[in-house]
Amino acid sequence: MLSRYRQLIVFLPFLLMLSLSPAMVAAKPIIKIAVPEDFPPFYYKDSNGTFKGVSYEVAVHICNKLGYDIEITQMPSMRLMLAALKDGYQDLSINLTATEARSELAYFTQTPHVFESQHLIVRADSDIQFDGNFQAIADYRFGPIFGWTYGPQFDRATYLEKEFVNDSVQQLKGLLSGRYDIAVNNPQYFAVTASSLGVANAFHLLDPPVFTLPVTMAVSKQYPGAEELVTALEREVAAFVREDAYRDILERYGFTAEKETP
Repeated sequence: MLSRYRQLIVFLPFLLMLSLSPAMVAAKPIIKIAVPEDFPPFYYKDSNGTFKGVSYEVAVHICNKLGYDIEITQMPSMRLMLAALKDGYQDLSINLTATEARSELAYFTQTPHVFESQHLIVRADSDIQFDGNFQAIADYRFGPIFGWTYGPQFDRATYLEKEFVNDSVQQLKGLLSGRYDIAVNNPQYFAVTASSLGVANAFHLLDPPVFTLPVTMAVSKQYPGAEELVTALEREVAAFVREDAYRDILERYGFTAEKETP
């Protein structure tokens, strides 16, 4: 009887190891991804609450390739998301363009995984025209969004009257109500949002674009090993954008690699 008891003691650790689930035996590190409000087709929740979008799918592929599981949190605004990166509550932004101010709180990948254009948007009954010269339309009121960048020409134009709003839906509603004369936003997002609000024909898009942003990823400087992580992300992004799987993601959301690369 004693011999059998000793055998049980010897084999008990092995039995415990066999009973552990695969997740407990080989748990992947988790990286916390932050996104602001829905911004289709770059990142957004579908009707089932599932995240989708070109930047989201690229990030999932890259993080899985590097051996990470992701934990994604959606925040009410870009301003709050940037604050979370600054304080280290979130590790990674998957759709962000580097600016001088943003580079103080995060390290950025160098290779864009998509390009995002920003255009002036006016009401359909407006006779405002734009040829690329902001001085010519300086008498109008603009409604940009807190925390967004619209390129150095617009961002540094202190002579423009800018009334900042918190998010894109508030921006389009403010334009419709006459709170300001001109909004600045992405045409793909603009089309989706205006349609969802039932006002698809209420606005008009002006050309040329204000700015074409190279969309990259940003790692909070508070993340342990942040520089190593952004180096690894850059290596994988640079490799992935040459693959057919990457082109499939772009085409699924209405982009093409050839047209989106300047």
